[in-house]
Amino acid sequence: MRSKKRSIIEPLSPIIIPEHKSYWATHFYSILKCMDCHKNLKWSPRRFQEFPIWSLSLLRGNLPINFFEYIESYIKNWGFQYFITCLFNQKVGSHIIIELIERLEDLYGVCFNKDLDLFSFHVSGIDSSLSDDLNNRFADVFPFTARDMNSHDLIYYSDLCLILDSSIQHSPVGIFGEVEGIYGSHFRSARYWSKKDELCVFGIGVVDGKQKLIYFEESNFNGIPRVHLMFERSHFILDDYLKVLSCLNWLFMNGPHRKYPSVSDEFDFFVQQISNKWSNPIQDVFSFLERFISGSELVGFNDGKLNIITDIQTN
Repeated sequence: MRSKKRSIIEPLSPIIIPEHKSYWATHFYSILKCMDCHKNLKWSPRRFQEFPIWSLSLLRGNLPINFFEYIESYIKNWGFQYFITCLFNQKVGSHIIIELIERLEDLYGVCFNKDLDLFSFHVSGIDSSLSDDLNNRFADVFPFTARDMNSHDLIYYSDLCLILDSSIQHSPVGIFGEVEGIYGSHFRSARYWSKKDELCVFGIGVVDGKQKLIYFEESNFNGIPRVHLMFERSHFILDDYLKVLSCLNWLFMNGPHRKYPSVSDEFDFFVQQISNKWSNPIQDVFSFLERFISGSELVGFNDGKLNIITDIQTN
């Protein structure tokens, strides 16, 4: 059945968090992955001679004490790209992605092959190292077009790639979109989309709003239909994302041995564990957090490991 919802009037069904440790691990993991993989941060471990071997202690000891304050606003935006990728590669919120796919089908008057029964999100963009091998992950791009397509340019100048694949026959299709972690209202502007590839057909963004809603909007600028998934800034997911940013800023300012004010048992658990691993190689921290982003919660996940934030196993 195709969705009939077409506006903010009927908000999406809420996201239910079944496992709070997995949920908080996703937040911490995504932000730290952004720091590790994003190329444009002014203060970044990527600038160290030791990279890719680095630790939280190395950052705090070699950068200005308030360095995180300078990059926090950028991570609020760019890090949301990593968070969305990790969150929607889990079963939580899968109903939202199914509706996103259905809306694209309706807008373009197509119906994807029923064998395309798996989906996964991947970070794209020239500014992230996670996009380096993305071109090898899909065989075709939606919407299908007769024009010559430069997939490398599409990857470089987009933020997100949703890949549909088949558990029966490997035939992955890439769908590209944009992420705006602060100014999602830009999606409502023809000027914004005039600078984007016509094959970028969806957006996920954060907008003002006090009702804590998630909803879809649709646009058609210059004959290109697009679907926008909007998170109101007041939504609990955004509030929790800012809590983790604030916590990391506090830890970098005060060090790992000063106790952070309690938030919840699950949140406090990760703060303590990250503090304990302050001087460990960051890969140890990632491996620890990955243990709590349960394999049973991941869409198409069946081999017992999560290699990188965007790697959903669909073999």
